[in-house]
Amino acid sequence: MDDKNTAVEGYKKAVEKLSSIDINAIIFLLLFLIIIVLISIGLGNLSKKLKAKKHYEDFIKYAKEKGLSDKQISILWNYSQKMGRDPFLALEFKSPFERVIDYYIKENPDFDEELIKDMREKLGFDYIPYFVPLTSTKDIDLFQGGTLKTEDGRSYSVSLYDKDELYMYWVITDKNIPRLSPGDNIKISFVRRSDAAYTIESKVEEVINENGKIIIKIPHTFELLRVQRREYPRVDVDFDILLGKVIKQENQEVLIWNEAKMVDISPSGARVCIKIEDKERLNIKVGDKVIITFTLLGRDIQEEAEVMNITEKQKSICYGLKFTEIKESQQKHIFEFVRKEQKRLMDMYKKQS
Repeated sequence: MDDKNTAVEGYKKAVEKLSSIDINAIIFLLLFLIIIVLISIGLGNLSKKLKAKKHYEDFIKYAKEKGLSDKQISILWNYSQKMGRDPFLALEFKSPFERVIDYYIKENPDFDEELIKDMREKLGFDYIPYFVPLTSTKDIDLFQGGTLKTEDGRSYSVSLYDKDELYMYWVITDKNIPRLSPGDNIKISFVRRSDAAYTIESKVEEVINENGKIIIKIPHTFELLRVQRREYPRVDVDFDILLGKVIKQENQEVLIWNEAKMVDISPSGARVCIKIEDKERLNIKVGDKVIITFTLLGRDIQEEAEVMNITEKQKSICYGLKFTEIKESQQKHIFEFVRKEQKRLMDMYKKQS
């Protein structure tokens, strides 16, 4: 009975306390909290808008420094936004730029091709250095040679004759002419110097006979199969070296030296050239062993190499060499030079663009 009375008394006291609380104070507190939340949300949205405005203004300023017109700036900004990309990437790098332009072209069939070409030139995207891989068929140099393969497995020599924003035009340079029609599947393979081998698969859009030249029209694509040709990267160089070969003179083996130019190098080999008038003196053939002496990053290097190929030009003859017994430490040293040179060239390329 006492417990029951205690509970009743506790209930009465709780009711008395609740009735003593000012309901207006509770409402004021709730309103205050709601206002604080709304202000926080509003300030957050305002901050985002200000950041977006600043981002847009910075983009406009940077694009104008690059020489772009208002229309060109509008294209890059609007279509980058539609793709969910940072518009600054389209100003800095070729691959994002080409993706944005491709999207713009697809949505605007009546696009101004000269406007896009002008934009590409202003941003420095009209030329791709040999050490930068291709990202689109638009990057292929005119007159690039290649091989066209038809569905029946036959191969024909071709060369890139022309290109615009939508299509490539490959001219048949083979003495045999393939029988092709619109809709036929073809593959075009080509080797890009100091880069890699590429393959494109496409359907023929049109076969054009231009004054006896057979030209195959196919659409551009980002789908390029790239196969690295070499185990190690190489860079173009231009410095003097000594090229040596052992010859027989009066029944004796004599090592003779000749001045030469090194024109490219990698950890696995190099290409060196001599004057055409020195050709007979050295009498170098494919498969011969030679020695080259040069200085790289302050280190004197002398390596034996095998002649893998020979290219004769009007005033010089060049030898593709493969190092035969190079030590790992020497390879690492050459690789360090190649890496530094690639970085230097990339920095130059970015500054120019």
